[in-house]
Amino acid sequence: MRTIADRSRSHAAILMTLLSTALLLLASCAGTSIEPRSTVDLAPFQKMAGPSPCADRRNRLFLIDDQWVFWDRAGNCADAAYGETLYGPTPDQVLCDLHDSIAGPMKNCRDERYQDMFNTMTTNLDKPDLGLGSGHTVQPVPF
Repeated sequence: MRTIADRSRSHAAILMTLLSTALLLLASCAGTSIEPRSTVDLAPFQKMAGPSPCADRRNRLFLIDDQWVFWDRAGNCADAAYGETLYGPTPDQVLCDLHDSIAGPMKNCRDERYQDMFNTMTTNLDKPDLGLGSGHTVQPVPF
């Protein structure tokens, strides 16, 4: 017949094993980058942004509200020194863009519904939420 002390030691051993396993799992995740889960396939955006020319100062992607991708890049170039682009779910669906050109800044929104949001993001590049506030989710996309 097992005593209460024997059962307590058995329970303590099981608890220690579970805690050790949990700590090992947590430690194995430390330092890894977790990509946002999305219905948007981020791989084409990551491929596009990775080797971008003239992006030595900034080169960032953001997933906005799990439906749009915002690309912000800037570099030390004589022409095309910066560019911000708002995409739909694929890189060929450009909704709005702002970029430097030899003729000066060029801004275009193909659909007026995105104009205000795009203006907010491009004027708040220094903020983690791009100025969109709590009504939107803004997730950095690693690449």
